[in-house]
Amino acid sequence: MSGICRATVDTAGRGPLIATQTTVFANSSAVIVNGDPVIPHGLGLHAVPFMVAGSNNVFVGGVAVCNSGDRATCLHSASGSSDVNVGN
Repeated sequence: MSGICRATVDTAGRGPLIATQTTVFANSSAVIVNGDPVIPHGLGLHAVPFMVAGSNNVFVGGVAVCNSGDRATCLHSASGSSDVNVGN
């Protein structure tokens, strides 16, 4: 399984990922879930992007966790971590 995404550690395009949930952490960084914002990094789709979780079986408060390769609404793939993996 690909690594999960973490706030301020992983990116989509040139934009760092920002967590909205404040309860689940991996290696001291908040885990990114579906709908979490990506720092704006341009115009158009890149101005207000957010993460869209792909198929997943791991959830935080009923919201899917984002993994490396999941895309933001700006169409950039998330980097994801190489050292934290969850799920099957």
